[in-house]
Amino acid sequence: MTSRQGIFLYYLCGVFAASQLGKLAALAPLIAQELQVGLAAMAGITALLEVCGAVLGASAGRWLPRLGLHRALLLAVLALALGALGASFAHTAWALAAGRLLESLGYLAIVVAAPVLIARTASPRNQPAAMALWSTFVPVGMAVGAWAYAQAAELTGWRWAQGLSVVCGSALAAGLHLTRHSPPALAHQEADRRTQARQPTGALIGCLVAAFGAYVVAEVGLLALLPSLLTQSGMSLAAAGTWTAAAALANVPASLFAARLMRRGTDLAAPLGVALGGSGLLYVLTYHEALPAEARAAAAIAVNLFSGVFATLVFALLPRAAGSADRMALASGRLTQFGASGALIGPPWVGAFAEHLGWQAAGTLSLALSALAIPLALWAWGAMKRQPVASPASL
Repeated sequence: MTSRQGIFLYYLCGVFAASQLGKLAALAPLIAQELQVGLAAMAGITALLEVCGAVLGASAGRWLPRLGLHRALLLAVLALALGALGASFAHTAWALAAGRLLESLGYLAIVVAAPVLIARTASPRNQPAAMALWSTFVPVGMAVGAWAYAQAAELTGWRWAQGLSVVCGSALAAGLHLTRHSPPALAHQEADRRTQARQPTGALIGCLVAAFGAYVVAEVGLLALLPSLLTQSGMSLAAAGTWTAAAALANVPASLFAARLMRRGTDLAAPLGVALGGSGLLYVLTYHEALPAEARAAAAIAVNLFSGVFATLVFALLPRAAGSADRMALASGRLTQFGASGALIGPPWVGAFAEHLGWQAAGTLSLALSALAIPLALWAWGAMKRQPVASPASL
C-alpha cells in the first residue's frame, strides 16, 4: 500500500465516522415522529455519537497507540456498523440511544487514531496538505450522511436506511484487514528527536482546542438541526437533506483556501478572526425566522464557507502544536475531547434554545460562541509565533 493509498483509506474511515452524525440528523424527523421524541431529545440522541470522545478523548490519545492504531481503526468501523444494525431494530428512544453509544466508541477511536496515522504516513513535505485533507472529514462525512441517508429513507424508511452503515463499515474493515501488515511511515523520527526540547506550553494547546470546542458547539448544532429547521419552514425531507449536505460541503473550498494560506506562510491572525467573526454573524441570518427556507439554507452554506477556514487551520497547526509525532496522539486526543464535548453539547443546547426561546435565540447563542473563540484562537496563534516549534513541514 502506497502512502497516498494509506492516507486515503484512513481519510475514508473519518468520512464514514462523520457520516453517522449526518445520518441521524437526516433521519431525525422520521424517527422523532415514529418514536414520539421531542426536538431537544432527538438532538441529544444525535449528539451521543460524541459522548465517548467527550469523556475519554484525552485518555484515548494515550491508550490507543498501545492497542495499535491500525487495529483500533478496524475495530472502530465494525463498532459503527454494529451500532447502526442495533439502532435499526429500536422501538424506544432508549434502545436508539444504546446503539448510538456503541457507535460513539467507534467514532472516538477513528477521530483519534486516523489523523495520527495520516501525519505519520505522509512525507514531511506533504504533511500540511494531508492534515488539511483530514480537516474536511466532518463536513464531507456529514454531507454524505445527510444526503445518502435521507434519500435511502425516502425509499425504504429510516430502519432500512441504517443498512448503509453496515455495508460501508464492513467494506472499510475488509480494506483495513487487507492492509494490516503495512507499517506507518517513520520519516519523522529524526525530526522528533530534534524537537523534543522545544515543546509548546499546555496553555497554547489548551487555548487552541478550547477555541475549536466553542466553534464545534455552534457548527454541529447548526448542521444537526438544519434538516428540522428547514422542514419546519416547509421544505421536504429530501430537499432539506440536500441543502444540509451542501452546507456541510461548503467547508471543503474553505479548507482549500486555508491550506493555501498555510503554504504561503501568511500570518494567520486576520484569517482566524475573520473566519470566526464572519460565521458568527451569519448564524444570526440562518436562524432568522422571518427568512424563507431557501434563504436560511443559503446562509447556512455561507456560515461554513467562513468557519471552514478556522477548522482547517486548527488541524493543519496541530502537528506544530504537538511538537513531535510521538506527542501527536496526545494532542489529537485533547482536540478530540474538546471537539466531541462541543458536538455533544451543541445539538441539544442549540435545540433547547430553539424549542423554548425560538430559532433566533439559537442564532444569538451561536454568535456568542463564535465571539468567544476569537480571543482564544488569536492567543494560541500568537503563542506559536512567540515560541516557535518545528515547522509543520518538518514533523
